[in-house]
Amino acid sequence: MALNKSNLLIRDYDNIRHILRDIYIFGCLSRDDFVEMGISGRKYDMEQYRIHAYLPEGFIQKRRVGKKVLQYCSYNPIDCPENYLAETFRNKSFTLLDIMAYFYTLQLLGNEEEWTLPMLLKQIPEVNEQISFTKDNLRIKLEELEEAGLIQIKKEGRSVTYSLSEDIWKEFSNEELLDIYDYLEFLKNILPLEMPFFYLQKKLRLYLSCERGMEVIEQKIFLFRHNHLFHALDNEILFFILKAINQKRYIQIKMRYHEEKQAIVPVKVIHDSTYGRQYLLGYDFKKARIHSIRLDKLDMVESDEAVTEEEWNQAEQICEAQKECFSTSGANNEPVLVEIEFRFDEEKEAFILERIQREGHGGFLERRGEGCYYYSLMVRDPIEMVPWIRSFGERARVLSSGHYRIEERIAQDWRKAVEKYEALS
Repeated sequence: MALNKSNLLIRDYDNIRHILRDIYIFGCLSRDDFVEMGISGRKYDMEQYRIHAYLPEGFIQKRRVGKKVLQYCSYNPIDCPENYLAETFRNKSFTLLDIMAYFYTLQLLGNEEEWTLPMLLKQIPEVNEQISFTKDNLRIKLEELEEAGLIQIKKEGRSVTYSLSEDIWKEFSNEELLDIYDYLEFLKNILPLEMPFFYLQKKLRLYLSCERGMEVIEQKIFLFRHNHLFHALDNEILFFILKAINQKRYIQIKMRYHEEKQAIVPVKVIHDSTYGRQYLLGYDFKKARIHSIRLDKLDMVESDEAVTEEEWNQAEQICEAQKECFSTSGANNEPVLVEIEFRFDEEKEAFILERIQREGHGGFLERRGEGCYYYSLMVRDPIEMVPWIRSFGERARVLSSGHYRIEERIAQDWRKAVEKYEALS
């Protein structure tokens, strides 16, 4: 099917966000699965064209399982550290009019003179009948360029003039700019809100090339153990939440595949650096309930009315219960004592003790013999601890966990694993 290139512009990022996230994280979904989720087959096909227009060849691959064709991401962050998911977000929501306003305006203002709106409108050529500037739409585009920091607007009485913004990099030496470039490489990989640093690094690279005549040679100076590239897909939602927290405002949220909106007070964002999940922790006064919601489950976030000081203090105090959660689950539950016995070779496996001390959330730890340690922690949902306990293998044994009896759950999981292993042998 032949497509006009303008049809590949990303105007609505929501569907692309869902498709990319599911392909990247799960890698086991077919076209039919997405149709069942509510994305029409035609819509899915169009979004696929758009996605592949911005992603490099081979990033998304296919494999056949039975009659289904499943898509997954093949990615090696060591050989190629570029975050292609961020690239798709960087190319969203622009039109041909946006592009023309950007290039024509910056080119005309490049002589460092001040221009009025009629002067700019007279110099910008009309490409065709479909794309033309009027005073109103050009003024809007100029205000957007000012908001982006590219131009400055000067008002004196009824006179309004436009000029290029000052060069913020001109006082820096080439070596300093290269150091800043490396620093941005670090920030865009370790901060939950990474896209601003991703954008800034791209612009700095272009600046070094155009203004300083320097080509940046990429150096692999950083290697990240837990680098979850899909966070870029949720940066827009994360930004709105952080902004609402800073301004102490309610937010209206809508969960994926749900039509109902909820009004909650956002208190904090919790970032799981190991597994890459990000959670919104907030309080719903209407339902008198603490909410812990994964950001990738949110379809919509809108700012709402301001929170009173009394409501904000109450929400913060109630959400303090989260401190007794091993991660985010069970904030509305009563704390339960979990007791674990760890046995390991202290001489050869000293790293086990280091892990318990580093990852044990401040629980009580006591040595009770050679290679034997007792660990206890009050936690609101012991089930959340199961993956962590299981990662120690035979070295960890749960002594008690109240009515949750996670020791039985872990034993059952091991039995199932043995059964499946025997079935494969």
